Amino acid sequence: MRQHVIRPIAIALSLAAVGPTCLCGEEKQELWRLRNAAVVRQFDLKTRDRKIPQTDVVLKQQPGRVYESADLPVIQITPQISATLAWGQGALLEQLALKPGARYPAERLVGEAITLVREGSLTCEVEGRSLTLSRDEFIYLTPGTRRSLVAGPRGAAVLDVFSPVRVDHLKMADVKLPPGADVTFPDQGIERTSVKPGQVYNLMEVQWTGITLPDRTRSYRRSSAHSRLIWGKNLMLSLVRMDPLGSFPLHIHPEDQLMITLRGELVEGIMDLGYAMSGKRQDVVLQPGGMAHSAELSEYGADALDVFWPVRPDYIERADQQAALYEQVIAPGSKPIKLADGFTFAEGPTWLRGALYFSDMHFRDHRNGDWTGAPEKSRLIRMQPDGKYEVLARGLQTNGTIAAANGNLLVCDMFGHRVVEMDRGSGKVVRTVLDSVNGKAIDGPNDLVMDGRGGMYVSDPQFTPETTKSQPGKQVYYVGPDGSAKVVIPAGQYAMPNGVEISPDGKTFYVNNTWFRPGANFIWAYDINADGTLRNRRKFAMLHLTGDVLDAPDPEQRFDSRADGMAVDEDGRLYVCTLSGVQVFDQTGIYVGTIWCPQYPVSCTFFRNKLYMVGESSVWVIETRVKGFRLPHGLN
Repeated sequence: MRQHVIRPIAIALSLAAVGPTCLCGEEKQELWRLRNAAVVRQFDLKTRDRKIPQTDVVLKQQPGRVYESADLPVIQITPQISATLAWGQGALLEQLALKPGARYPAERLVGEAITLVREGSLTCEVEGRSLTLSRDEFIYLTPGTRRSLVAGPRGAAVLDVFSPVRVDHLKMADVKLPPGADVTFPDQGIERTSVKPGQVYNLMEVQWTGITLPDRTRSYRRSSAHSRLIWGKNLMLSLVRMDPLGSFPLHIHPEDQLMITLRGELVEGIMDLGYAMSGKRQDVVLQPGGMAHSAELSEYGADALDVFWPVRPDYIERADQQAALYEQVIAPGSKPIKLADGFTFAEGPTWLRGALYFSDMHFRDHRNGDWTGAPEKSRLIRMQPDGKYEVLARGLQTNGTIAAANGNLLVCDMFGHRVVEMDRGSGKVVRTVLDSVNGKAIDGPNDLVMDGRGGMYVSDPQFTPETTKSQPGKQVYYVGPDGSAKVVIPAGQYAMPNGVEISPDGKTFYVNNTWFRPGANFIWAYDINADGTLRNRRKFAMLHLTGDVLDAPDPEQRFDSRADGMAVDEDGRLYVCTLSGVQVFDQTGIYVGTIWCPQYPVSCTFFRNKLYMVGESSVWVIETRVKGFRLPHGLN
């Protein structure tokens, strides 16, 4: 156990006041309650009024003490399957390690179970059905269900959570229960589970729910801790992601909390002391109902699984509030549908006169970091609503596209250092719209958006092969209705300004930063002046990152949201394509939810109530409950 004191508290409590110092057994285990009571009084902590049932489960782990997973009990379910155990009064967490092809014996579950695959794959045989689960997929099963597990060809690392605690597995861990011990408890009255039994879900489809209050001193409204919440009748999983250098305030709640750190590092405040917890060690702590706790996050932030018993009704309420925001946009159960694939790096979509136009940019090996482009292999595509497509133009490393007022297409010819107007029927270049600013050639126009005056904004992240650039840095330009061009976001503001968008009322301009600093993983907002210039630069929203990015050894690489194309709907919501999916924010910057796509969605556009997403090798569409907004009008 590694202990790090962060919040020593002066507690008016002596050992004499609590009895002899030679306490042992249950008395020694319950000594924490005296320390905890002093902390609760000192900080005037409040909890919800709830009576939690008692069970006769014998605890192996001392409440409030942090254990490395390597120090927890391990049982051999079969010679090829081991399980590391941690438990509280009503829930058991097992870290399963299954070798390739290992078979978990068929059994009929006494309680409910949630099985989450962290690595590898397995087949879950449920009542005669064979269901395949891969990384980040999970299944919820109810008492009485017959199941068995078979590991895939590479084995599997699995989190298996049960409620009530499994007596048979405790016995395998040499934990003896007293005669007549009862580990069961009355049903706690949760009428609606978050998932259906016997159905495979992807964790990425469970929306992030903010579980801390936003910091109102900031210009953007974001919780420092979000969770993917999954619950059954008496068992709740909270997969928490806490922001780097964030904090979780000291608090209490009546439910037991069994916590395992899965990624990153934090200091868990437990009563009056703090304990270092690490995802590398998979540190575990049991915090019984009423135990005061908090958290201070490292520069990496942290991911953790909190197993709550019983289910937390306050978290259900928060999850429902988040779901209500998302369901204003996407109907429950709606998922993206793949229209076509076979592309190299699809980008810059525009719906125009009954077809979807987008760029298929050719890079040598972008998945492994080689972004060497090839205009001769790149294409501009025209796709019909059924997914059938044709090549409209070749030989240009095109990127972003939008509709021109006359029904043609405005296209960023990135390696050609220009924005052109292209005939939408023939693919021929009609004219050059922008090729220089302040007497110097532009570098690599990337994305563009039109305003209500007929002008347009163009981002230039200088993503071109030339070592020597023409412009002083990565910038954003404004081309007025008269064709004049000027810099409106100068060099030095962003590491890579990329997606650009305008609010439907024409008052706010948005730009995102793809990676690194300056700009980090934020969407930035500006007020728009009458001449197209911008003022009042501010952070509008903070983008969610993936765990791999947050764990990057180089601190500069921990901001790689891969933010790219953006879109808006008629109500002003902003849709931002990122590695995590299409992240959606309302007009005030509040996080609405993420439209998860099986492949990284690079850019998106609306056609009425359909959101089209182009990403790497594929094109996807999802039906929405809202309509998109894009100028000029009347060209759909």
